[in-house]
Amino acid sequence: MQRPLKKFSEFAATLLPFEAEYLLGTHQFQDNENIRLLKTIAHNSHHPGQTKPYSLKVDKRKYSYLKKWIAEKLDAINVDVFLEWLSEMDRKIMTDALDPEDERKIINQIRQHQEPGFYFIRFYELVQNYQNYLLIRMRQNYYEIAGSFLEKFREEYENSRTINQRLHQATRDIVRQYAEYDTEAAQWEKWLLEVFYNEDLDGLNRYLAVVRLVFLYYNYKDYHRLIEIFEHLEKRFKKGELYSPRILANYYANRLLVHARHNELDLAETYGYLSIRYRSNDYLYYLVNLCAVLLRKGKYIGALQLLNRSFPELKKTISPHTRIGFISYYIQALWRNGRAAEAVSYAHTTLQTDRVGIMQHRWHLFFSSYMLALLATEKYRDILALARRYKLLEKDKKAQKRAGYIPNLIWIHQLAAYKQLAISKEQLYNTIYESTLPCLTDPHKFYLLRELCTDLRVHDVEVFDRLSHELFKNPPEKIAPRFFV
Repeated sequence: MQRPLKKFSEFAATLLPFEAEYLLGTHQFQDNENIRLLKTIAHNSHHPGQTKPYSLKVDKRKYSYLKKWIAEKLDAINVDVFLEWLSEMDRKIMTDALDPEDERKIINQIRQHQEPGFYFIRFYELVQNYQNYLLIRMRQNYYEIAGSFLEKFREEYENSRTINQRLHQATRDIVRQYAEYDTEAAQWEKWLLEVFYNEDLDGLNRYLAVVRLVFLYYNYKDYHRLIEIFEHLEKRFKKGELYSPRILANYYANRLLVHARHNELDLAETYGYLSIRYRSNDYLYYLVNLCAVLLRKGKYIGALQLLNRSFPELKKTISPHTRIGFISYYIQALWRNGRAAEAVSYAHTTLQTDRVGIMQHRWHLFFSSYMLALLATEKYRDILALARRYKLLEKDKKAQKRAGYIPNLIWIHQLAAYKQLAISKEQLYNTIYESTLPCLTDPHKFYLLRELCTDLRVHDVEVFDRLSHELFKNPPEKIAPRFFV
């Protein structure tokens, strides 16, 4: 039996908190029932685990009206809806398919234009194409309107184009630093901040500057600056600026990453679920990051359920980074749920079918996950064989200069070597101890390795209790170097 108000409840459940806040702040309803419904929507958007029911006493026509009003209100400020319109108008201009209503809308947009807007560059270029369309048709009146617009905003357009091109150079430096750590990118910070805070610029360039600042601050672990950026963005979102569900989902996904690095896992989980409420093209990437947080929180069943439901999306993704991340956390979710043998089998099959992709993308995460599953099944010899065959220790040594590096592969490999009697217990302890020291001043790495220490304790209580006491219960600055005996 279908529950009452099912369609409206499902629609309302897709709304994001900033959308609900914008609607509450801009409506002009006089009807108290409409206002109460909006407040209920806002509450449920912010508290999905403590939702309030929608009143069955309210006329169902009000629910239909409110649903339509919400969709139209959000579409009116949705920059991606505007981009779709721009693309459609451009297609019609290029194919001589404009009808009178299309032209009226273009002219109205030109007349109403007062500030750059989000897709200002695309709109300016649309007007250029439209002017050419008008010229050969001797449409002098509209031609002059288009020409006046192009002349008035020519300087802004050229400036936006120049900034957009420079952003590509910043992208190359920042991404190369992230991938190879051999390029300095800090020199871009000041300029990117100027772009982001310049309210006279078009929204797309400002948003692209934010994306690059996020990457830059992650590289340098300057998370407090990220929070400042996010707080400024929040003010814009609440006003309906820089808005699309896609952009909000990306914002929530970035908040997850920041809070996960601060070990604020409850907040990270909250933002993670918000990031997948809207199914953007990056949905699977956001879901993988959420599952990583759930696994850290011990919510193993929830993580496995999310991953199992998302295999259709996995089959469609063309991103090796997302695919290998999904596979790695799926392996972890299996063995965390007592299915280590399945995890080993899945990892082995995946490695056979996608060896090249794994070695090129996130090999460290994949092999760490695979080896943890092998540890759980006590296949120590297989761990050592994997390391030899794929030269993992050599690759690990080269990876140590990466900003996000942690020595979990070394830990697992050395534990397997000890279990195979290839090294002594003291050598095991010393190797893990020394490999960990460079990471202890980074809070995020500290927490990750402390969690790994707890996971590995079952394999040797003495060694990992000792490591826990000496490395993870004292302030990092008080930990002294230790040398091999």
